[in-house]
Amino acid sequence: MMDRHLPNTGSCMCWTWIFFLTRLGSKSYDLKPGHWPNHWCLFERRLFFTRRFIGLGLLLAGAIRAGKKAVPEVDPAPLVKSVAVMGTRVPVNLRTQAGQLYDARVAGKDVHELWSTGRFDDIRAETRATPDGIAVVFRVIESPELRLHAMRIDPSSFGLRLKAAEGTPIDRRRVQEMALEAGRQLEAQGYVNARVDYNLAPVSKHQADLRLILRAGDAVDVKEVEFQGDLGLERKELDGALRALRIRRMLPAIPGLWGGWRLFPAYSEGAVDSDLSRLRSLYLSKGFFDPNVRLGGVEIREKAAAVKILVEAGPRYRVREWSISGAGVVAARVHPSDLRSGELCSCLAARRRDRERLGILDFSVRLKVDRVTNETGLAGGPPDVNLTTAIHEGQPYRVGRIEFFGNHRYTDAAVRSNFVLEEGRWFDRQLLRKSIARLNRTMQFEPLDESAVQIHPNPQTGYADVTVRLAERKRRAWSVSGPVGPLSFAGPLQASLSSRLPAWGQGILELSTYTASISLLAFAHPLLPLLPISSKRHVLPILALERPFTPGEGWKSGFVVAPQIGWRRSILSYAATQIQQRLWPALSRSQDLNPGLTILVERPQGDIPLTCEQPKPRFAKPRSMAAIAIRLLGAF
Repeated sequence: MMDRHLPNTGSCMCWTWIFFLTRLGSKSYDLKPGHWPNHWCLFERRLFFTRRFIGLGLLLAGAIRAGKKAVPEVDPAPLVKSVAVMGTRVPVNLRTQAGQLYDARVAGKDVHELWSTGRFDDIRAETRATPDGIAVVFRVIESPELRLHAMRIDPSSFGLRLKAAEGTPIDRRRVQEMALEAGRQLEAQGYVNARVDYNLAPVSKHQADLRLILRAGDAVDVKEVEFQGDLGLERKELDGALRALRIRRMLPAIPGLWGGWRLFPAYSEGAVDSDLSRLRSLYLSKGFFDPNVRLGGVEIREKAAAVKILVEAGPRYRVREWSISGAGVVAARVHPSDLRSGELCSCLAARRRDRERLGILDFSVRLKVDRVTNETGLAGGPPDVNLTTAIHEGQPYRVGRIEFFGNHRYTDAAVRSNFVLEEGRWFDRQLLRKSIARLNRTMQFEPLDESAVQIHPNPQTGYADVTVRLAERKRRAWSVSGPVGPLSFAGPLQASLSSRLPAWGQGILELSTYTASISLLAFAHPLLPLLPISSKRHVLPILALERPFTPGEGWKSGFVVAPQIGWRRSILSYAATQIQQRLWPALSRSQDLNPGLTILVERPQGDIPLTCEQPKPRFAKPRSMAAIAIRLLGAF
């Protein structure tokens, strides 16, 4: 009977509350205490608690029933019937696809990816209900197509090199990449807390000025490098393996009077990581195949950093047998009594150079270390290992098309004349590196590196195309140069303004390869009077037309036409420039022409890379001194 009066949750809870408060029989309200027998009072008391227990259970059941009805039913995710991008014709990749269930989180990721492209100023995602599902629409507003008008770096005293020529397409993403690159260059100089802000301001409908604001802080130099642990090698050898963290002493100290002159390197995490890798390679080349070289800590106090390196060299192995194998390699076994340092690296480097001449682009080496039983029977003797070298060589390629992009003022013929890599011949990587070095010597473009050169091999045809992306330097420049030491020693005090001529002509008459300049020279009595300019005035203005030296033009470049200096000094300047530009590359042997070879060493406890760097050339110090003298030759 109770259920018929409970049509809904509200009536259920109401009847439960009434049953909870009332008692059986109305006469119970009129009876006075003591009028009922004791056994009846005990029965009424039990009945009282039973009624309340039942009422409380019904109250809780009604609340649970009410809560279940209060939760709304969740509709299934609708089906995406169509996806459209309005406001652009640029193809984009979206995760939201027609035929899938709609997910707001996936649509949010699509908006984030569209924004990260840097092509749009505004992005909105909209949904519209359809009879069969929903239609998703991304409405975008494209960023105006801008080109770089001018770039300014404040302050400009850090010597940053950023590849951004005038007329280069610029957008928000490209600006962010340039700001990150500027930050990395500042960190490499020791500014550990550097920050770079930027401002892209349009100056016209299709041009914009970029301003990079540098907040470098204080530079941190490495004042001390400490080695701790079981070194296994002399401290002098470890110091010699350092490059980025090496402290160079220029002048010796005088005890009690002067601490000498030392050059301290800039501190950065990249410098520490690179030298840790060099130290591991040193131990591997010396026969320590279980080295543990790690950073022990860095203590920075104001502008000084102390770097601690922990070393556990492990045992030094003795090479019992060394075998070489690979495709196109005659299998050979060597039984060295003791593998000399650098013998493995020099052998493999020579092999790579030989294969490069034949057009091999893919050359990799894996070195497997197998520990063997010591047959000498000496308990304290060094452990023995067998080395197995596997060389992998790809197919040979010939040079296909060589294309240049970014040369707006210089013709392809002028740029191509500096290349020694010729189309149709075997693809020699060293000739490509030499060609890039010659392009950098022209000073017509921003410095090129490997990221500016792309190689596109085609295994079917056996040809590999080369793409070189150039960034031209600014047409106009100013400079202030002075003598070395006293006035007029190694040249006078000079201030000049110069500008390259517009693009016109070809060959030796290509005007873009010429520079017109106006200079002011301040003279004094020269210490080394090598054909001095005869002038009664202490300040002499000079108008000059110069064709800077380029390796491609050779003898047809490197001359200056200036009536004020006379024909004798013009001839002497031309001869000095030719001698300087032809001898200096031979004396200062660049490591970029012969990069190191990385070998993957396979060990039971894990693989580790071994970097074989090119050895120093013979007579390194005399060659360096001669290169400096050649550099100063043109200043007299």
